[in-house]
Amino acid sequence: MRPVWRHLLLQALFAAALYFHITFPVLADEGHDHGNEAAGEQGTASPRFEAHSDLFELVGIAENGQLTIYLDRYATNEPVVDAKLEFESGEAKGVAAPQADGTYIIKLDALSKPGHVPFSFTVTSGTDTDLLAGELDIADSHAHEEESATPWQRWGVLAAAGLAALALLTVVAIAMRKRTARSARKDVQ
Repeated sequence: MRPVWRHLLLQALFAAALYFHITFPVLADEGHDHGNEAAGEQGTASPRFEAHSDLFELVGIAENGQLTIYLDRYATNEPVVDAKLEFESGEAKGVAAPQADGTYIIKLDALSKPGHVPFSFTVTSGTDTDLLAGELDIADSHAHEEESATPWQRWGVLAAAGLAALALLTVVAIAMRKRTARSARKDVQ
């Protein structure tokens, strides 16, 4: 006949294994769940917006205090390189500078600070004129650093709780073993 303590120890080990099997997948954050989705690049995308009308499509990407604008014909996706692109953003007004690669650049101090930056554009290309609007949401880079600490805190708390549970189960198993040994000695005497 197997001693009772071995049975209790096996139950304790099974309970600990079940605890870790159920708990640790819960720790997965967005992008770390290892599901069936295709793996994507890690990192933070630059703030961007898109606006379109029947004539034009405009995509703006903010990076390093400037806005790079890609302007295409909406129907054909053909780049528009000969446009005059006037903009307004808050109190700032101006004309986007055309670049050799077909993009347009706007430099504003507001693009290097966190917050919402609204834009309105007047696009003139040949005889076509249109109004487009968009808004950038520039996140605080320090806020991302604070969020990244959270998963490690959860790991630490859950690991400590798991180790405490395992230690408690070990103490119970040892106490049961000693109790069984005492009972066995009394039965022998």
